[in-house]
Amino acid sequence: MTLYLTHLIFLTLSLVILYILRHKSNINRYHNFISFFSFVISLSIFLKRDFLVGTKVQLIEVFDKVSITFYLDEIGIIFLLVSNFLWFLTSLYASRYLVLNDYKNQNIFYIFFLFAMLATNGIIYSENLFTIFIFYEILTLSTYPLVTLKKNEDTLKSGKKYLFILLGTSVIFLLPAIIVTYSLTGSISFSDPVPFSGVSEIILIITMLLFIFGTAKSAVMPFHKWLPSAMVAPTPVSALLHAVAVVKSGVYILTKIFLFIYGASISSMTSMQVFVVVICFTIVASSVIAFRQDSIKLRLAYSTIGQLSYILLGVIILAPLSILAALLHFIFHAFGKIVLFLSAGIFATNFKVKNVSEMDGLATIAPLTCFSMTVGALIMIGLPPTIGFISKWYLLLGLSSSEEYLAISVIIISTLLNAGYYLPMIYKVYFNDGTTGKSEITEDIFLVTPVFLVTLIGIMMFFFSTPIVSFVQQIGYMQ
Repeated sequence: MTLYLTHLIFLTLSLVILYILRHKSNINRYHNFISFFSFVISLSIFLKRDFLVGTKVQLIEVFDKVSITFYLDEIGIIFLLVSNFLWFLTSLYASRYLVLNDYKNQNIFYIFFLFAMLATNGIIYSENLFTIFIFYEILTLSTYPLVTLKKNEDTLKSGKKYLFILLGTSVIFLLPAIIVTYSLTGSISFSDPVPFSGVSEIILIITMLLFIFGTAKSAVMPFHKWLPSAMVAPTPVSALLHAVAVVKSGVYILTKIFLFIYGASISSMTSMQVFVVVICFTIVASSVIAFRQDSIKLRLAYSTIGQLSYILLGVIILAPLSILAALLHFIFHAFGKIVLFLSAGIFATNFKVKNVSEMDGLATIAPLTCFSMTVGALIMIGLPPTIGFISKWYLLLGLSSSEEYLAISVIIISTLLNAGYYLPMIYKVYFNDGTTGKSEITEDIFLVTPVFLVTLIGIMMFFFSTPIVSFVQQIGYMQ
């Protein structure tokens, strides 16, 4: 039995145990231990990756070359380590956040948070499109109770939109795309893909569109509305959606499809510029909408849509440097965005500040949180000395090598727009005076500690980025 199969079994058994212990008052401690041990397993897998990469485990064969099979590759290792580490830190944060905000149904939160992470790890370990489809649906269903945790009219309405869009697009678009791919190639495997041969370009375009729209979790326009709507969820859930599991899973799936299902077929398509234009439109449009949002969480949500489109742009160009940039941004965005969301949660919980217009002078009473927020914002803008600059720099180099001048212009415009809606937030907390009546309120140490820890790691990654870049460059597909 491989270590990653042991990981899935551990999470499955832990879910059963957590359900049995659901009425315990200290259920959060059990969940924190599970998330920590899951990270330890992930770290062990990373350290033993030379022995584990390429190993396949087939559980059930449905019919010829269609099975539930698990597999591990280098791209999966990146997502595995990042998601499980941030899950653990988000769990620590949630333990305090749910108490301070007086959530009565914490058992539902912890059970389904674990369920969602089980599904996320299942997606990471999926060897083929059939296996990934199963865990993709499980992830949607397991996050619905998290989005609707408050059980009020707004959350239930948003939850219906969330469920309708994500389930609807996967059934209408993703499943047909998988079926068509199997009928054309006789394979849906990532580890041993069969190239599209003798297939017309129009068919390739249609299947790619089906995959893009079918993985609505990637939040590519026009199927992005579920993401802002889901911001009614508690802050730890928002962090899960954006930085740890849901949106990242959608982008991860598309990355695997572009690189391993289509591969060189993308390069031969004369109309690939259409997809570049669609992604560029998503980047600019989401940034413009984010610019207009006063709600902190909504501003961050629309920022996510644009930022993750950077990843898709880098992958679809298929240049070595752009792929490198995409995978680096996969890591760096997760750290930057989770810092921003958890900081927003502290502002809302401790100071009742939920809008950008209310952030005046917060640095005087919440210095650590504001510092973390500032670092997260600079990562999103892509300014040095932050890790966001590194991935954006490589992306521009990759686009330049491919002579994608439209995309280069879009990245520059997007950077300016990012600065336009993030820098005012920084200015308001440090240079505006507006803390009258709040001066005796302080940031909660149990909330701020995991946020500040992620912030410090994000800073350290910039100064010690060489090993990270070197590891990503070793991925076989890029050589």
